[in-house]
Amino acid sequence: FFFGLFGKSLCPHTPALSPVLCPLCEVFITMATTGTFAILRHGERLDYIMREAGTPWTPTAERPFDTPLTETGREQGRLAGVRIKELLEEKQLPLPTAAFTSPMLRCAETLSAVLTNFPAVTDMRIEHGLTESCNLDWYRSWALPSSDSTWGGPRGVKEEPTDPRAFTSATEMLGTPELLNSKETVTTPVSPWTSTQSVSQYTYANPETRAAQFSRLRAAAESLAVPGATVVCCSHGGPCTHLFEELTGQDWTVAGECGFTAISLYKWTRGEGGEFVWECLAVNDCGHLGGKTIGGIVE
Repeated sequence: FFFGLFGKSLCPHTPALSPVLCPLCEVFITMATTGTFAILRHGERLDYIMREAGTPWTPTAERPFDTPLTETGREQGRLAGVRIKELLEEKQLPLPTAAFTSPMLRCAETLSAVLTNFPAVTDMRIEHGLTESCNLDWYRSWALPSSDSTWGGPRGVKEEPTDPRAFTSATEMLGTPELLNSKETVTTPVSPWTSTQSVSQYTYANPETRAAQFSRLRAAAESLAVPGATVVCCSHGGPCTHLFEELTGQDWTVAGECGFTAISLYKWTRGEGGEFVWECLAVNDCGHLGGKTIGGIVE
């Protein structure tokens, strides 16, 4: 592996400065020991809108766990990209050079819209560590006979899942590059990538615990961090909230509710022992939506 003149790295994702492994190129390069991690929740979900209209999307969907966005949700993503750029420029931080999405369609659609503001980022990659909570509430939102996307299942219902996929590995429900690239609403190419984290062990009978999710999210953030650069990621409301709690040690109520396309921005450095030290620069920022959200729905 070569370095250019004046110490400039030929790795397209990072500048050159102390030897580390670039997670994208999988080669050792010399670079900074600090970086920026931007993460946002996906935009407005089609299934929630249809449920509120009295015509639930989930019962007839081929992939009831993988709702697309509404047109409003895609526009929220575009505006979120504008806001991320504003936040980075205000804090004199570099613009994104790499992007990672949860395997779910709504996140890939959102990140595609975000990246229209960052032409230097020409593709994105799926990271299983960013996926939705694989807990009982998630399974019950889509796998019961009466599921209508309500988290935990419809109120008062005591049914058990009838969708057989609830009893297979959670990995079977996750989107692939081939699937996401086949969608017209995913306008940024999704490149092959070996995820740093796995949810393959989870099923309805063996759901993900809260502690396991916290650990997964921290590991994903630290594995995806690119020294000397900004990485932008798209995940889900619960995971974004739990990442804040895990990285800051603060209760989620400090940050408030994570509405659609709410943006959080973290700066990381390496401690003397090589451990990550995280600083939250912005949390659940919705400046691009007027700053007001209720239950994830714009006022």
